[in-house]
Amino acid sequence: MLRFPNPGSTLTNFVAVYTAAFEQYRGHVVDLDDLVQATVNANLATSSGHMGQEAIKRSTRKDRSRDGLYNQLKMYTELFRSLGWLRSTEDVALNYTFTLLGEQVVAAGRQWKPLLEEGVLGIAYPSHVLDLKGAHDIRPFSAILQTMLACNDGLSRDEMIVGPLSAPTDRSKQDIAALATKIMSLRDKPESISSALKELSAQRGIQTNTLRNYTRWPLAVFRDLGWTEKEKEPYSGAKRKFELHRLTPRGKEQALRLRDAVDLRIDQVEPLSFEEKRALSRHAHFAMLERAGFELDRVAEQIKKDEELVRRALRKLELPEGKPLLFSPFQSLSIAESSAFFPTPEATSKERRVEAILDGTEVGRGSRDHLFVKPKFETTALDDQTDELKALRTELEQLRKRSKSLKDAGSTFAKSRRHDKQSEFYPLIPQLFGLMGFKSDYSRAGVNYQRWDAWVSLQNSAVPIEIKSPTEEVYLSTKAIRQAIENKVILLARGGLKTNPDFSTLVVGYQIPNERGDMSMLIDDVHAAFGFKIGVLDLQTLALLAIKSVTEGISVKEEQLSHLKGFLDV
Repeated sequence: MLRFPNPGSTLTNFVAVYTAAFEQYRGHVVDLDDLVQATVNANLATSSGHMGQEAIKRSTRKDRSRDGLYNQLKMYTELFRSLGWLRSTEDVALNYTFTLLGEQVVAAGRQWKPLLEEGVLGIAYPSHVLDLKGAHDIRPFSAILQTMLACNDGLSRDEMIVGPLSAPTDRSKQDIAALATKIMSLRDKPESISSALKELSAQRGIQTNTLRNYTRWPLAVFRDLGWTEKEKEPYSGAKRKFELHRLTPRGKEQALRLRDAVDLRIDQVEPLSFEEKRALSRHAHFAMLERAGFELDRVAEQIKKDEELVRRALRKLELPEGKPLLFSPFQSLSIAESSAFFPTPEATSKERRVEAILDGTEVGRGSRDHLFVKPKFETTALDDQTDELKALRTELEQLRKRSKSLKDAGSTFAKSRRHDKQSEFYPLIPQLFGLMGFKSDYSRAGVNYQRWDAWVSLQNSAVPIEIKSPTEEVYLSTKAIRQAIENKVILLARGGLKTNPDFSTLVVGYQIPNERGDMSMLIDDVHAAFGFKIGVLDLQTLALLAIKSVTEGISVKEEQLSHLKGFLDV
């Protein structure tokens, strides 16, 4: 049976652990202790009820097999490797470097789900990435989805164990049909699946509960990606019901998509020439990124150069052209091949890092790969915060009903957020802009190429936002103006979002100072010297606009915000 480790309970935390490690150690060779340190620094792991260095102290053992955090991160790394985000070095298996594909996951920000979907479907055995024991010839998540499709759109946990996770192969439609036939025959009464599970347990010499533990991460994937939901299904020959993980419309769409895809395995690409394999690998990689919402303009010339070699490779393999290709090079190829096909700067060794710390010299973090691509502008909006937006809308609607006037409603809302910290206040601002009808999102801490706190889309261009929570400063200061200038300069220089140099750069804080003179003078001076327009809003004004938008359907004009200079008064 395929064994997936279970280091954590949610995919959100799973991606956060990788992101924390990447942002701290990008461009370096790391080991498990480095990954533990990065995870603890980001407050994503505890030990004996403690966080930080105390957590590491309480977890560390001379016998590393008894070190809780060390072994938890070991489970994380096994999954990161299977997804192609991390790879072992050629000389030491427990030393790792970050991959280009992993950087794409970090660049996706909170919109990581589409790329994770592609990643789990990219897992296939055998591969040159993982040294998996056993004769498995299977793409497990694809096999599970297709078996679900053939089994009344769902599988129970135990059916998943005795079915696709224990299947020797899924290379043909007949293999999937045989799995479905086996599983449907076990749905007559509870004893049937129980007996099949016990038989498998005896064959493998693994306890039943341990077999079930191996399904926790796959089930979390299906749940958190919205592919399945739990339902009760009756046994055909008994009144009792069993728990079924049934495909949602989104999950069914994925399963049907796989039917039309060309499933390319590592043994098929081996006979290709170096040039053909490289072109086909790049084609598959970029197609996967495009499906996940990335913009390919930066690599369009390279894709075009590869076209003829891709066609030649497909003809040699007798595979159809123009169909989606299910093949992920970072999850299948050897380190040597993936490095040759996607060249990256050499990672700094841990020894060199230590030397640099001791002698006070700088160690480069590595330049970005020339084949790195950015997420599309549209994929970074607040799509994954629907529930939060709905809750905020309801709060504002009810507040308006209880208030004498619109101004009172805005004031009451602002007072209710008087003690918000950054973690609460920063997400609130793009949510309010969202309720006004504008795409908006906030940036994650530590992402160097997203130094602005948030952005809002006005007239199809991103306008950066500098945010100050009330626990940082109750009254906005001129410091926020200086940071707004920095946001504009960085966005214009580094890109990342489509923007317009003539548009404003915004500042949003809890309250505007009673004496506006100094701030107004600085705003005018900046415009006179550099041509930058700086617009300033307080929370009460922003809340008032959002309330008017959700209750009356009236919003501020985009032109007014995009060219705002000075304070917005309503």
